Amino acid sequence: MSELNPPQPEPLGEQIPPEAEGWHTAPLAEGETGLEELSPATPATLLRLRIASSGRTIEVRSHQVCEIGRSDPSLGLVPDLDLSQEGSEAIWVSRRHARIFYHDGHFYIEDLGSTNGTYLNNKRLVAGLPYALQDGDELRFGRIVAHVHVE
Repeated sequence: MSELNPPQPEPLGEQIPPEAEGWHTAPLAEGETGLEELSPATPATLLRLRIASSGRTIEVRSHQVCEIGRSDPSLGLVPDLDLSQEGSEAIWVSRRHARIFYHDGHFYIEDLGSTNGTYLNNKRLVAGLPYALQDGDELRFGRIVAHVHVE
């Protein structure tokens, strides 16, 4: 049996992160912000997102914004991370589902008002509010699970 090569990361186009003045990280649970364990001495510069079902990995660098969703050629929508390739579970992903971006030394995720929700470690995110990501986090877009690796 021959050994398969793991999927290679898909590079994203260079984009400028959104302006983030005036927002605060929304609480994950009462009194919890997701920033308590983050070390300001070592800012992250690379995030790898690995789709559990396919093993596909994408990289998001600190100067990029990664839109996550499902493509719709009739509307001209092609997200940076197109989950329509993930089989029958992709139907649970909104066309514009979520986005990952970088601000002040940390990566964040924001749900874009998706129908079936974005979950961070089994907690549903409030649409429109950024949540800090950490190495080892689990994300779920509808029914598609992804694992976060931050460097």
